[in-house]
Amino acid sequence: MHVAIYLPLLVAAVLGATAPHLSRALPPATATRLLAGAAVATATATSFVLGVLTFTLVAEFGPVARLGSWSTSRLDASNPVPDGASVAAGATVCVLAFFVVRAVVRSVRATLAARRLCTELGGEPGDLVVIDGPDVRVFALPALRGRIVATRPLLAALPADERRAVLAHETAHLRNHHHRYRLAADLAAAVNPLLRPLARGVDYATERWADEAAAGTVGDRRVVARALARCGLGLRHSAPGAAEALHRPSEPSRLVHPAEPSRLVRRVEALLAPAPRHRPLLVAGVAALLVVTMVAVAETQRDTEHLFENASHNAAVAHSAAAHSAAEGGLG
Repeated sequence: MHVAIYLPLLVAAVLGATAPHLSRALPPATATRLLAGAAVATATATSFVLGVLTFTLVAEFGPVARLGSWSTSRLDASNPVPDGASVAAGATVCVLAFFVVRAVVRSVRATLAARRLCTELGGEPGDLVVIDGPDVRVFALPALRGRIVATRPLLAALPADERRAVLAHETAHLRNHHHRYRLAADLAAAVNPLLRPLARGVDYATERWADEAAAGTVGDRRVVARALARCGLGLRHSAPGAAEALHRPSEPSRLVHPAEPSRLVRRVEALLAPAPRHRPLLVAGVAALLVVTMVAVAETQRDTEHLFENASHNAAVAHSAAAHSAAEGGLG
């Protein structure tokens, strides 16, 4: 437990540091699934170790020890976790619990808002809904019955091939349920802030996934790049009306995030370059980190069980000895 209990936190930091590179180097679909899965697995592991770190201190309180039937003195003597680390872990758990609850509440509200907006817009799942307004924008509205929403000025401004690319991009968001990957990564980042770069990486990878899907639909990567650049010049504000109520992780999947022009440039450059190739060594590296995390969790669980079994055994022996002494005193 001395080292293993801290390994999931180290792995989370390493994944956070490498997430931007992974999101750009890997094929978008692979990057999305890998980073989202890694975020969830690592968040689960770090939650476990933080819980263990906290409980090793809480377990030394008399009422808790009596409830668990273990010796507080023996537990204190054999506990390898410093009290300072346990206190810090407990404080961290309390703070993170607030952020997790807030993220869940926001997600629920966003989902309900998306469903209401889909109902208001009408149509069938996956339909294109054209709205009036001065803004030039398009976005996918994720929900069980999602819609693609575009303004008339945008559709009028795009040539036919670029308009097809834009709609294929948004359709890919809905068809591949990108909002679910984003939701999983965002909740994992709420559990462990070290994973926030992974959440941003998943967000970028889903956009690139939709870019590549659109390129496959229209058969020309340059057309998608032109449409992306044209929409990037036109998008300056978030979606209007009811869509403003939608917050990440279930907000509309817009073709361009106007607040991040550097990311737009990277996406256009990626479309003008050859399609990304598979990199099995990078995938294997992330998989190896996750294996290390799972092994560390298993080792921590084993050591924790041994720690409390040992303390419970000593408590049972002490109780038996006290009962024996009392019986002998009674006989005498």
